[in-house]
Amino acid sequence: MGDGTNLLILMFSSEPFPPYSPPAMADHFIHESKAHFWRGQDWPGKQGVDYKSGSAVIEVEAENHLVQLADGKNIAYDRLVIATGSRLYAPVEGAELPGVYNFKSLSAAQNLVERVKSGEAQQALIIGAGFIGMEIALLLRKLGVAVTQVEMTEQVMPAMLDMDTAQLTLKFMQQRGIDLRLNTKAVAFIGDDKAEGVRLESGENLYADVLVAATGVRPNLEFLEGSGIAHGWGITVDEYLRTNLADIYAAGDLVEVPDLLTGETYVHAIFLNAVEQGNVAGLNILGIDNRYEGAHRMNSLKHLDLPIMAAGLKTGDQVLQTRRDGSLRTVYLQENRVVGFQMVGDIKAAGVLRGLMNRQQNVSSFKDRLLDTTFGQGTITPWV
Repeated sequence: MGDGTNLLILMFSSEPFPPYSPPAMADHFIHESKAHFWRGQDWPGKQGVDYKSGSAVIEVEAENHLVQLADGKNIAYDRLVIATGSRLYAPVEGAELPGVYNFKSLSAAQNLVERVKSGEAQQALIIGAGFIGMEIALLLRKLGVAVTQVEMTEQVMPAMLDMDTAQLTLKFMQQRGIDLRLNTKAVAFIGDDKAEGVRLESGENLYADVLVAATGVRPNLEFLEGSGIAHGWGITVDEYLRTNLADIYAAGDLVEVPDLLTGETYVHAIFLNAVEQGNVAGLNILGIDNRYEGAHRMNSLKHLDLPIMAAGLKTGDQVLQTRRDGSLRTVYLQENRVVGFQMVGDIKAAGVLRGLMNRQQNVSSFKDRLLDTTFGQGTITPWV
């Protein structure tokens, strides 16, 4: 790698696209924007990165400092960053059958949308009503597809939303024509050569042109088998995002890192966290010590006509809540510090609340204004 002046950066991706932002894919498919190429399609060349699209890494030989590509080539490295992300999955029988779609990569999403736009798919069945499942449902409805969505729990987005926010969100989804069934568990994808439907725990079978698994994410770790890189559900890293093996780092939707609020370690599959982790790993590879403090517990839907923002915890010793013009805003406090907030319909001031939560600032002197949509904006007093 040298002294950094002649640094050679190789980047391999199995996808045929330049680096992109998954959260911006919905806007791309609806408005045909290029916003998902958030750094620009020519980013690799501008940064001097030798970007190898359509090149899948199938094995890591850590002892020899080599990675093996699908075409049989071996590539040597001085430092290695693993950032292969994760994919949607459903822990039900038949989830690996052809015909089960996901929306976690641009390639997978493009295959799904092309079927819809070609007229081949007019009915969709989505398993799971988490944030990604909801986004897929809204996108497919926007594209004119009839959508049925099943969720095994009693509410939508159970991992992030409190019950009040979830109930209002469910109402919005139903108003958009989505047939959303709660307390409904899928036990198997059914079909011979490919998945054609889903069997429910009740014994009922549901069929659709498009089947989407969206009950969670599974890190893409299969190619690491035999590498010696320690992992549980995700790759185990230290505070510098180093793995247990020399010169190998990991970042993004496949690493287990601590939660900023709770300290609990798990995979936080959020784009914001992945970007921050990439910066930390990059600095450490260059020998600039940089510690990763922890991941943000946050998710949002800012498009598709259903603005939702949820961050932090959904419990506290004080709960502030207001309903106004069909919107719901809730802030959770613990010892006069913001530990979480939820908004649906109107997400103004979310950035300010997030800043207070991350700094753990005492808000006792102004907590009565936290629910205002103008909170955080400056006030101008007329000169008389």
